[in-house]
Amino acid sequence: MIKMYTASTREIDDAQTAVSEILGQLDLERALLRDSVGIIEFYSEFIETGVAKAICDAMPFDVIGCTTSDVAVPSDMGSLALSLAVLTSDDVTFAAGLSAPITDDLDGPIGELYSRIAGDALKPSFLYVIAPVLQNVSGDEFIKAIDKYSGGAPLFGSLAFTHMPDFSGVRTFFNGEPHNDALALIAMSGEVYPEFFMSSIPDDMVINQKAVLTDAEKNALRRVNDMPILEYLKSIGLSDGSNIAGISSVPIVLTLEDGSRVVRSAYMVNEEGFVLCYGDVPRGAAISFANVNADYVIRSAEETTARVFGKPNSAVLMYSCAGRKWTLGMRSDAEMDAMAKRALCAKKPARYQFAYSGGEICPAPREDGTYVNRFHNFTFIACVI
Repeated sequence: MIKMYTASTREIDDAQTAVSEILGQLDLERALLRDSVGIIEFYSEFIETGVAKAICDAMPFDVIGCTTSDVAVPSDMGSLALSLAVLTSDDVTFAAGLSAPITDDLDGPIGELYSRIAGDALKPSFLYVIAPVLQNVSGDEFIKAIDKYSGGAPLFGSLAFTHMPDFSGVRTFFNGEPHNDALALIAMSGEVYPEFFMSSIPDDMVINQKAVLTDAEKNALRRVNDMPILEYLKSIGLSDGSNIAGISSVPIVLTLEDGSRVVRSAYMVNEEGFVLCYGDVPRGAAISFANVNADYVIRSAEETTARVFGKPNSAVLMYSCAGRKWTLGMRSDAEMDAMAKRALCAKKPARYQFAYSGGEICPAPREDGTYVNRFHNFTFIACVI
């Protein structure tokens, strides 16, 4: 069994005060069991002021995490905040580590990391991952690389995110040190039996287009119906021909050759004029868009967390896509409000950590009842452990 304890602070300038606030909420001397690990999520300025590092340095266990725009734990929620979740157990072993810098080669850094923290002896039951945002690597590629070594062990986590529109402040984080090109991983072995929940785009919100990805590679949209991607987006009113301001909060729905659908989110235009997405965009897929509004985002968060907090649980980890947050507009806290209200209705006090994500990593169910690790966008995901 895993127990979770959470803490938060908005003290972004004074590291000593922030550490005192976090330690005061956790009471580690009484809380910690045989083995423990930490997950930290925060507004990027907590790196610049040294507060995030000071908090990690004060912990007697490994801490992994990332930047984000907003966080939520039972004690607080919002932007300009930092949250720390401590997972602790007498019958689960936690092994955390950081990969070497990742370029085009994922296999080497991820294989070495997995062997170092898991290997043949540990045989993890569950993996938690925080991955960087890299222009030349999609979220799907991270999953495939980890699956190669884990044998498909359940994988849950997020791509790092930030409030900055140019993504310059996106960082993964390990034991107090920020990284823009390294992946952090926690391998859990022993008595851990995760349950997964998610909410994505319903079919009735998809606006079908007579369009096909005639040129795409990895996570780069190049041409649609043989038109340059920006020209195509301009023709349907989602771009001015030079940027993707009109599409950043619009779900891109791809229908694959086997009839299945994946949802993607675009985040930038590269120097070649290609639109980069967080996940793979297969050539030949039919491309459509979805009409998602704030009411749907709030309602789907309510429905998903009603199921999550209806379970007897000791720990809940949750992420929602940044695209869902952008859809909320001026009601930017509404999704977190809905989640927090559901938590108050739980059968026993809910312990949870939530953050906004650059891309959601969560197992998806197959028709035969088994699960396969998948990369998602415009999705709310939750893991009960």
